Amino acid sequence: MSKEQKTSVNQTFLSQVCTAIRHIIFHNGWLKLIAVIISVILWAGLISQDDSLTRDKTFQNVNVSVIGTETMKSNGYIVVDNLDNILNDVSIIAAVPQKQYEKAESSAYNVRIDLSRINGTGTQELKLLSTNSTTFGRVVSTSPAFVEVTVEDYIVRQRIPVSFSIEGQIPDGWYMSTPSLDPSLVAVSGPRSLVENISRARVFMNTDDIEWVEGTLVTSARIVLYNRAGDEVHSRLLSVTSSSMIIDSVVVETQLLPTLTFETKPLIQTSGTVARGYRISDIKVSPETVTIAAREEVLEQLADLPMERTVKVNGLKETTVFQLKVQKPSDDSVVLNDTVNVTVEIEPIVQQ
Repeated sequence: MSKEQKTSVNQTFLSQVCTAIRHIIFHNGWLKLIAVIISVILWAGLISQDDSLTRDKTFQNVNVSVIGTETMKSNGYIVVDNLDNILNDVSIIAAVPQKQYEKAESSAYNVRIDLSRINGTGTQELKLLSTNSTTFGRVVSTSPAFVEVTVEDYIVRQRIPVSFSIEGQIPDGWYMSTPSLDPSLVAVSGPRSLVENISRARVFMNTDDIEWVEGTLVTSARIVLYNRAGDEVHSRLLSVTSSSMIIDSVVVETQLLPTLTFETKPLIQTSGTVARGYRISDIKVSPETVTIAAREEVLEQLADLPMERTVKVNGLKETTVFQLKVQKPSDDSVVLNDTVNVTVEIEPIVQQ
């Protein structure tokens, strides 16, 4: 083969190779797309398995826990601000490993403030703390980084008496004994500005809420605090305790008994005669009725009021008051107004 023939063959071969390459480039795009997709997948897989590669992830409205409350109080301090309002708009940015990016949540970083770090009253600045996670990375920044709180002295007032009040009218025919309260004394703790102004505690019972059945009634009643001006005090910062336990009510125990009422004046009698030249002008009796509370079986056997009925007027020359005692029909009965006062009015007889 001559030199010219060899050159022609080589040129033909190169031309065919170039044509083949152009065909692949311009006519097999789908192969190229597949190759790119495979490359991206392989790259993403390698990246996601590398813990040293992280992405920043932002968390909004992060829940911030509050710790150190009891330590703060034992140190003699209390925060008077509403922490829920102060901590309601906290955000963080965390550097999260690629493979955990979608799973990461703000709770993994335990964002918190520590009240035990408070060491004085007035305005105090507290840093928002967080904990790095071996799985979900670390917190890069917190917004805000610090919060300001108002602090007062935390004090406790012991032995505040608890009183009782009944709301509504006791139904006719019923009697309620003076209730016993457990506890009858409580302690109130909280900010000095509030606690020093507390004067008393009171519990209430509404007659409409009582089932009027003979026997012992045991129930609970909510404690209400009052200041020295007599105004009711409401504050989430105040705690009521008894024997170091927080309480919001006391146990109320009372006796419910049916009653029977008697008129007194028709029962009064006199014996003897007043001094010569005098006469009885009037007899007044107080109270006009006496009520007895007792078990139903006792009342059923009570035909009349068990009391002294006779006043001796022998030789009287002036108005005289007699006191007559009403007897209890049974040991467990109650006599309301157990003394009846009888006033015998004496006047001289005027000669015509």
